[in-house]
Amino acid sequence: MDAGPSREGQPYAGAVMNFLRRAASIPGVRVVLLQPDVRRAVASVLALRFLVAAWVTTKPFAVLAGEALSRGEVRTYLIRATGVRVAMQHGRDMEALFELFTRGEYEPPPGEVGDRLTTESVKAVLDVGANVGMFSAWARGRWPDASIVTVEPAPENLVVLHEQAVHDRRTVVIEAAVAPRDGEIAFVEGWGSGSHAPTTGEAATTVVRTVDWFPLFAAADLVKMDIEGGEWPVLADPRLRELKRLTLVMEYHRVGAPSLPAGAAARRLLEEAGFEVGHDTPNYWGHGTLWAWKG
Repeated sequence: MDAGPSREGQPYAGAVMNFLRRAASIPGVRVVLLQPDVRRAVASVLALRFLVAAWVTTKPFAVLAGEALSRGEVRTYLIRATGVRVAMQHGRDMEALFELFTRGEYEPPPGEVGDRLTTESVKAVLDVGANVGMFSAWARGRWPDASIVTVEPAPENLVVLHEQAVHDRRTVVIEAAVAPRDGEIAFVEGWGSGSHAPTTGEAATTVVRTVDWFPLFAAADLVKMDIEGGEWPVLADPRLRELKRLTLVMEYHRVGAPSLPAGAAARRLLEEAGFEVGHDTPNYWGHGTLWAWKG
């Protein structure tokens, strides 16, 4: 299958990230780069490239002013092309706005996938790992009549996600993580879109509720999944084979992968469950995004 479309800004971002990764391997330099103040400063400089996303809203200068003067505040803005309202926390969520509305992170690939995802065929969207709701806002603009269910466990993200849902009564927020069964899991919050279940040696900061993924997936036409390594229990669940018709776009991660490269592991598990897989776009860290479909 073909790879996905090239992503705007990737060469620049990749060069910077690769330089930082090499620098971080030098004794002494790593200690400096991992200092919270240094990490925040580096992140702020890198984030400047995302400011172009302000122009997808009807009030770009208000967005820029918010980034400069109101960091930490949650505000809402209208997307110029669709009239959909998005919520964002200034100083943290500009990258998500950029990825969804400027770079087209989840734009369906042309051909079979694009043909499946028409306004008439997509009536139910599931956003697993909804973060602050940028994908659901983008999906509302593309499939205006669809029901949208968002699933997000991180308390810091839920504050913004609920603000997003206030302006879209057809979006449902489930405060939980997906798992093979209902229950609870340890969780590391405070990383924004990178909040996750703890890895080896990592201390959890909270406990969050889990919901069984299967009924949610079975009720959806389109699923977006980005859950920082939590995708592997879902992909390994034998019930994945029972789904009759679904289009899935997901981000795969090295953490928790049954084998490496992670993209090959995700492809294998999905194909074993009866999906066709394509449009795999790896990034610089061994993670990536792919599309899968069946039925």
